[in-house]
Amino acid sequence: MNSIKKHGFVAVISVFVLAFLYLPIISVVVNSVNANEHLISWGGFTLQWFQDVLCSKDFLAAFQESLLIGVAVMVGSIVIAVMAVLGSRECGSKMRTFQDSSMYLRLTLPEVVLMVGILAVVRMLPGTALGPVWVIAGQMVIYSAYAIVIIKARLSIVAGLYEDAAYDLGATTLRCLKTVILPLLAPSILVGALMAFTFSLDAVVSVVFLGGPHTETVPILIMSMIKKGITPEVNAMGVLITLFNLAVLAVIVKSVGVKQAVSSLGGGE
Repeated sequence: MNSIKKHGFVAVISVFVLAFLYLPIISVVVNSVNANEHLISWGGFTLQWFQDVLCSKDFLAAFQESLLIGVAVMVGSIVIAVMAVLGSRECGSKMRTFQDSSMYLRLTLPEVVLMVGILAVVRMLPGTALGPVWVIAGQMVIYSAYAIVIIKARLSIVAGLYEDAAYDLGATTLRCLKTVILPLLAPSILVGALMAFTFSLDAVVSVVFLGGPHTETVPILIMSMIKKGITPEVNAMGVLITLFNLAVLAVIVKSVGVKQAVSSLGGGE
């Protein structure tokens, strides 16, 4: 009690921040099971809105599109990140500086600026049309940088000692890569893959700029629906996507363990 009185201002700010973070999520969950179609008041508990969403052809098509793009972006981003991190060790200092500058530029530049630039390049290519392929390419440009940061931090901590030991025992470069480096990087690779996948599921700007008229992901579908107002179906979609993201996170954590997943973000063991 004395501690609360002493740090009352900090406690109030903390409560405000937590409320700001979690009240919208609670509101979405509650309204997704609210039987009142207009969400004016509580009308009782129902799962009707989830049934309507899961039976909606528009939602299923949009979710399939999001899933295909997300998986492609995840795989492509991880391949780019692993190759960039391992390749940078064989480069000179100037090339490593250039790679780091490129990575941080992709992290700091507004996504809309990058998408406008990619759109301008696509428009200059004859015979090309906007669509999912360009959405995947645009997202990989950005999300591979996040994977590089995570994998590079992990590699700088864990690889040196074990790698030297493998070479001392007569391992070739390929065998060292296969049996030492990649297994040590596995937790950070999985975490980087999770980040690229979840970021892709939530992406809006890249789809708007590069998707063309026929590419509709779940965020784009939700945006088109809320133009007519917030409906229970929109809240149900939000809950389903959240549950899906949590399920993917649970699989990753189950695969590598909580300690390994957290250490991969921090770069430590």
